[in-house]
Amino acid sequence: MKKELLTELSIDFASPVPVYEQIKKVIKYAIAKKTLVEEEPLPSIRELAAFLKINPNTVARAYRELSQEKVIGGRAGKGFWVAKIENAGEKKFELLKEEFLKFLEKAVAMGFAPDIIKNMIDNFFREGQ
Repeated sequence: MKKELLTELSIDFASPVPVYEQIKKVIKYAIAKKTLVEEEPLPSIRELAAFLKINPNTVARAYRELSQEKVIGGRAGKGFWVAKIENAGEKKFELLKEEFLKFLEKAVAMGFAPDIIKNMIDNFFREGQ
């Protein structure tokens, strides 16, 4: 089991986002960052469930959905691995877009005007973070 993946796999049980969705997101992000590479084995369902102290069915659901999305390959009893990544750039873009939209939604919900959000983003790139 990759230590890098496990350090990134923290579950927020107070979050309104279901645990299986959080697992999917962390795995997709690890693939996008190349923490996980093509053909690399993933932890078994039981191993990951024990590490996270959650029901194995939750991990199984995350793996099943990632398999359906063709992010990972494998099946229960045989093991899972990172699938061959087709259109990696496009998938990374979609993941980033999803996160960016969440940021924008939070900023608007906090009462920030669009011009202030835009200035914040512009300043970030102008100042180099």
